Amino acid sequence: MIRIHEVAARDGLQNEKTVLSTDKKFELLGLLAASRPDSLEITSFVRPDLVPQLADAKELCARLRDVPWRKDLPLVGLVMNMRGYESFRESGLDAITAVIGAHEGFSKANSGMNIEKAVAVNQEIAAAAKADGFPIRMYLSMAFGSPKDGDTDMLTVLDLVAASMDMGVERVLLSDTVGVGRVDQVECLAHAALDMMSPDQVGLHMHDTYGRALENCAAGMELGVRMFDASAGGTGGCPFTPGAAGNLATGALLALARERGLAPDMDRGALDSATSLLSEQLGRPLAVGDATRA
Repeated sequence: MIRIHEVAARDGLQNEKTVLSTDKKFELLGLLAASRPDSLEITSFVRPDLVPQLADAKELCARLRDVPWRKDLPLVGLVMNMRGYESFRESGLDAITAVIGAHEGFSKANSGMNIEKAVAVNQEIAAAAKADGFPIRMYLSMAFGSPKDGDTDMLTVLDLVAASMDMGVERVLLSDTVGVGRVDQVECLAHAALDMMSPDQVGLHMHDTYGRALENCAAGMELGVRMFDASAGGTGGCPFTPGAAGNLATGALLALARERGLAPDMDRGALDSATSLLSEQLGRPLAVGDATRA
């Protein structure tokens, strides 16, 4: 059975021109929670002027503290530096998304740091999180390449896998930030990562810019990867990476998992309701499984 980390409320919204109200985000999160993912990404603790779509992180998290559905559902927030970590620690959320770019240009654009500095900052975050009892999901962004610079050096990515392991993170997500990844890359990189970590520590975060996210996830499943990110409706993108399109739609990932006998026990009706809400708020049709919803 695969495990799905739902990212529509964070990665799915951070690159949208439309900024959802806190009320609508709260409603969306309730529907996403009802769909029963393995975990749910809530927001980012970053400068609001850089990502205004998520500027209400403090207010949103405060509203989530006492909701009945959060008891058995880990809620996750993105942290990029120690200032963000302090905000996360006060938020009441359960786990951290951390990011290191495997591509120097992206790392500087996304975090303002080169790879070496980003590793050092994340080591500091990881030490603080370990002391406070918070697990970390480490994302290695641009792990497969970029349209401008071609394939990412696999050894650079594996060095970052090793550095992440040394930090004691819960899991490492090989992330195709702009959707350029190919099946042969997924097979090589995931196989190498699985040689370094157990299967329950390796995951894939695939964007669908060129329509390859589903086949790349299928390749990961064949190798034994069981943790995947997805976004209701296929929403998503990166404000610091021009051309980055949405994530793999959660419905499509579920359909693939069903074909392989690996589907988790999720509520498709609640997922479709979340997708409908997003479609209405963003003013465009979104992906629902193998079709689209107007």
